Amino acid sequence: MAREKLDLKQVYQRYKVRVIHMTPKKDYYLLETNRGPKELRVWPRVDVMRWSFAWREQLARHGVRDVERFIRTRDAKPYVVLAKKGFTLTDHVPQAETLLPDSSQSAHCGSVVAAMHKAQQADSFFTSEEVLKKEQLLIAEEVKRARETFAQFEEGKDDWSEADAWVASQFPPLLERMERSAELLQAVSADEDWLSVSHRELTSHNWGMQDGRLILRGFYRPVLSVQHRDTAGFLREVIMQDAESAKVQSFLDGYEETKPLTYGEYQMLLAFMAFPEETWKSMESYVTQVPSEREKAGTSEVEAAIRRQEQVDALLLEVAERAERTRSERLS
Repeated sequence: MAREKLDLKQVYQRYKVRVIHMTPKKDYYLLETNRGPKELRVWPRVDVMRWSFAWREQLARHGVRDVERFIRTRDAKPYVVLAKKGFTLTDHVPQAETLLPDSSQSAHCGSVVAAMHKAQQADSFFTSEEVLKKEQLLIAEEVKRARETFAQFEEGKDDWSEADAWVASQFPPLLERMERSAELLQAVSADEDWLSVSHRELTSHNWGMQDGRLILRGFYRPVLSVQHRDTAGFLREVIMQDAESAKVQSFLDGYEETKPLTYGEYQMLLAFMAFPEETWKSMESYVTQVPSEREKAGTSEVEAAIRRQEQVDALLLEVAERAERTRSERLS
């Protein structure tokens, strides 16, 4: 992480701890203190930090304790603002590096994420309409870039190798998937009552064990998006790592016990889940290399990405069926 040109002593002296040693880490400072190890983090955006504090405290007020919270200062403040930057202190959880919940934890994870989304809806720090438009524009631009990349690659088709021709044959279905995803997202209206701002990413890095409990953690430098962009990315990660759709269904069961999903929310979830990001990145990497580099690299990465996408496709069908059942049950 970039070293802050600040005397961090001004920050940690505001807390009820005595710092023995400070070690810079990738994205935080590890403090060895008389009250155990702590993590001191720097927030470039104070408004995002305040929003993050608000939804965490909203969760706590509703009895949800399985989330990482900020330690209070000597004067009971939840954070420090200094030189137009924000600073927070949290307990260091060494065993919380990366954790994909197992089958018995999936429903609980879904419930906690739903509670987080409800808490974020309660505090309108940011305008969801602006964030939605940004996502719609980004996905449209990415589809356009993919089309242009393929067209440029086709210009050299007379010199294609057998591998090049195979990769080229994968572009039409890729573009179809990307366009379908963009269409689903464009169909979401900014007037929807359920539309709200959340994090753009939710991954296995956001889960950890603390005192034998699974907790939601992280989100210290979040890029904002609309709700379900985070859920979609997490469910894609789950299915790509172990191909257990039962975990996904269990997660959604837990989510809906806390916050029932509307049909429109399912459509948004599917729009984000359907976007073949990994396949597109691997194919783009392949076709933008010079022929000698393509021959050396081979197609193994593209093939692996396509196989992972096939796992996601099976999951998409299950989620789509679930969405249709939800709509039928609510119409009956």
